[in-house]
Amino acid sequence: MENNLLEFDLEISRKNIVGFIRKYAKDLNRQGAVVGLSGGIDSSLVLKLCVEALGHKNVIAVMLPERDSGLKNINDAKKFAKELGVRIIYKKITGILSFIGVYSLYPPTFFFKKSFIEKYVRQKRKNLSLKLKKDLFLANLEGGSDEELSKASAFYRIKHRLRSTILFYYSELNNYLLVGCANKSEWLTGFFVKYGDSIADIMPIISLYKTQVFSLSEYLGLPDYIIEKAPSPDLIPGLVDEELLGISYKKLDLILSCFEKGYPTDRIIQISGATDEEIKKVSLYMKKSDYLREWPIRL
Repeated sequence: MENNLLEFDLEISRKNIVGFIRKYAKDLNRQGAVVGLSGGIDSSLVLKLCVEALGHKNVIAVMLPERDSGLKNINDAKKFAKELGVRIIYKKITGILSFIGVYSLYPPTFFFKKSFIEKYVRQKRKNLSLKLKKDLFLANLEGGSDEELSKASAFYRIKHRLRSTILFYYSELNNYLLVGCANKSEWLTGFFVKYGDSIADIMPIISLYKTQVFSLSEYLGLPDYIIEKAPSPDLIPGLVDEELLGISYKKLDLILSCFEKGYPTDRIIQISGATDEEIKKVSLYMKKSDYLREWPIRL
């Protein structure tokens, strides 16, 4: 299987991103950078690059966990930030979300085992997908009047949007750049929350597909406890990226790269190993998520 489409010069990429961060800190007259750190690979890579660009004394890692955040991700984020020597701001947002009424939409994780909650979420997702007769990620992009789908969207999207508000607060308070962590795979497929994790002053890794994020992370020596985890939005217990997207990142990134080069379907199948159905699904994700990349839709 040909997959060299995703190969790139790691050292040049590192230098370009570090230079990009330095340039915009200078151009926008900011003294440092704020990164929302989740314990996942994207935010960890961005934090590492910010430290290289601006120095550890000029970078703040802001952690904003809530009721449904995975304990491992919280601990990994703390550990990694301490290893880099950056300042940590840790604020739980459970109380704010509870006050709004977010947690009344789904059962309290406080009183159930993690395994039970994860099983419940997966079954709930499966049932809703069957009810709507379509892939749930696609249904989420398309929207609709289904009450359960609306509840699910409201439940997870507000978490990212609240975090973005708080991240902007700390960036402005310190006259720092807010550095976002979106990657190219997420951006092209709509795997983000509009006005949530999609907003920042700069997005230094948005030109990298997810598999390239892993490659650069390994090159820069990010720890195994960050790299070896299955990527997850960490918004709803038990769900990981590839389950939600319905395709592996390796296939997804090869398909997206082939689209970028204008390859026909038969060649995409040959290069990626994906089925015709998977290719059509990715194409639909891109089309249906177009509106998410407008700020806002204008007359």
